[in-house]
Amino acid sequence: MANLIRSAKSSCDWDDNELMAYNIMFTAIPAHQFFPQETDVPLTLVGLDSGLTKDEVSSYAQVSPATFHLLARLHFAMDPRQAEYEPVIVSLASEVLDRFGFQKRQTCLFREYTIPLLICDDTNQVACISVCLVSDPSNSLLVLLAAKTLMGPSNVEACMVAGAIATYQFNNNRRREMGLHPLDAMTMPCITMVGTRPAFYLVPVTKALSEAVISGQFPSDRTEVLKCEVASDHDGGMEVPEYRRVAFQYFVAFQSLAQSHWEKFLSFDQVLLPPTNYHTD
Repeated sequence: MANLIRSAKSSCDWDDNELMAYNIMFTAIPAHQFFPQETDVPLTLVGLDSGLTKDEVSSYAQVSPATFHLLARLHFAMDPRQAEYEPVIVSLASEVLDRFGFQKRQTCLFREYTIPLLICDDTNQVACISVCLVSDPSNSLLVLLAAKTLMGPSNVEACMVAGAIATYQFNNNRRREMGLHPLDAMTMPCITMVGTRPAFYLVPVTKALSEAVISGQFPSDRTEVLKCEVASDHDGGMEVPEYRRVAFQYFVAFQSLAQSHWEKFLSFDQVLLPPTNYHTD
């Protein structure tokens, strides 16, 4: 494996072969281990509209407009005529992130976001992210969400990891442009949404992993991605009120957890590098 050379691929073409080639593995852990105590644990929906977990459409008149919009998108996503239309799932995912506080002052959600991915010395590849949280004014990327319909979920995690690596490269390039030192590691908070079932991840991207991807080589150090799936005894996804309640609790907790990680690479109080290409008479 040490001399394995990969070909340049955009993120949408990544699959399990890329994960093996770059020595990346997933470890599933329960919520009480995934979410530290400083986040919203025990998981709760306190302070949120109780209508979020209602099932009957007739009750929508009693909920806030924001809650109505989210539930309407959820039911639209479950329409058999729309369920396999990926933009519907992307729209639902974006609405959920906005509803649960990811989009705040100086952070913006963007759909279908494209990030340059330097891989195998090819500068023409990209990572395509279904929904991306971007900071303003630094334009650093904070949270990634990869969405798929139920018909094509097989490579969603591999695509997400490629996006996390591209984000590491992008954020460090932004740091250089701002006169800051690049970081040796960033933990990227990520989410996948397959149909209406979300899963949550912490993807640690290091300089060594990024350089291995850039050169197409097998890295000696393994990258362990932590994964937390929504605990449920029910079939289906967020269309089921019992599952939806738990999933929404996870989104609330993940917002705090994600922020604790992105703040580490948004700390712009480091010593500035000396200016380059600057001349005085």
